[in-house]
Amino acid sequence: MSENVLESTQLTDVAATDEQRAVGFVASEEHSDALVREILRARARGYEAFVVRIDGQTGESVRFAEQLGATVVDLRADEADPNAIRQRLTIAAEKAGCSNLLVNLEAGQRIDYERSEQRLDGERYCVDAVLVETEDGGEETETDPLLVGIPAYNEELAIGSTIHKTREYASEVLVVDDGSADRTADVAREAGATVVEHEDNQGKGAAVQTVLDYARDGEWAGLVLIDGDGQHLPEEIPDVARPVLDGDADMVIGSRYMDQGETDETPLYRRFGQQVLDVLTTGSSGKNISDSQSGFRALSPKAIEELSLTTDGIGVESEMINVATERDIEITEQPIDVRYEGIDGQTYNPLHHGLSVVTFILQMVRDRHPLLFFGVPGIALTVFGGFWGLDAILIYQSTGDLLSREGTRVRVFHDHRCARDILWAHSEPRLRGCSTTLSDHPIKDLECRQRM
Repeated sequence: MSENVLESTQLTDVAATDEQRAVGFVASEEHSDALVREILRARARGYEAFVVRIDGQTGESVRFAEQLGATVVDLRADEADPNAIRQRLTIAAEKAGCSNLLVNLEAGQRIDYERSEQRLDGERYCVDAVLVETEDGGEETETDPLLVGIPAYNEELAIGSTIHKTREYASEVLVVDDGSADRTADVAREAGATVVEHEDNQGKGAAVQTVLDYARDGEWAGLVLIDGDGQHLPEEIPDVARPVLDGDADMVIGSRYMDQGETDETPLYRRFGQQVLDVLTTGSSGKNISDSQSGFRALSPKAIEELSLTTDGIGVESEMINVATERDIEITEQPIDVRYEGIDGQTYNPLHHGLSVVTFILQMVRDRHPLLFFGVPGIALTVFGGFWGLDAILIYQSTGDLLSREGTRVRVFHDHRCARDILWAHSEPRLRGCSTTLSDHPIKDLECRQRM
């Protein structure tokens, strides 16, 4: 088992209490994704997870359960009635020192932990979990199919745990491996993601375009984009996706700077560079965005269909905002947190990253607003040249002198006989000793002319 996948077992910072609770499930190949999500939810709440494997099944659901740190309990098929399952799970939980046990016999259904934990206040050791229900009293159904796309390049160290956490909130996780030189694609598959591979490294923009192409072929209520380096928190996916799923926006940008506080981990040099890029991006698009470079975004079906990107590089976030503005795609922002400590996710150094994005933004303005791009500098240079020329005219009118290109004053003669005799004394060694302006004295004049 890969160490990169094993890291996903460390999914919670919840400290174990003196009374360690447990939750039990039944492995089902039909609902392997739902089982993974439920194990992750249990781990996040500090529960020990136990999974009943019937007749030694070795499918995907059992393999994922083991990778997530769940204890697998074997049971023969002829013993697999509900009471036997509860009994076998109880024995395993007691042996592990757990104080109580919740049992979920309905594969694929979510546990309502708040209501279930109220049952654990009684004297019984093992109780059936309360399952989430819809408003009409039926079992919970998937009403909002959500695709999460992850562009990835050399992210084998973090991609496994990112996918495992993300699957709790997504109907499908798509990883676009952009020509990685490591095991990113293999780890992503082992973690249960759909993987599309680029033969060569084409850039983040190309990877995002591949995600959009894949999303257009499906029926999705929304698409969420996150980075594969572990900086983005998958538990915030519902918050970022909600405005899209509710029909309130077509693009939601997860902003690191809407609710800034003491928890903001962004290094100062990076924040300064991002503010510069924010100004350039919002200036070219006309949108007031607090975090134009955030890769954590949610897109509606309209945005998925209409966003057509041209850049293959890291200017893709800026281009998405610009295209969305042109296509009348409604944009809003949602506060998010990010992790920088212990994350090795910088593909390019910050200076290279910033200059690349600035270059792309300028090219985008040049191609889409040529009159603005060339007109503004042209007007500025014309105005500057006009003022410079006016200054020279005023000097000449008041003194009869001009400034040479080297800054040397020369006198302009009104006498037509001397008009051809302007002396550049500073550049002619043979004129040393002559005045920098022609003398009015005719003898001195002649002397200087002869030395020329």
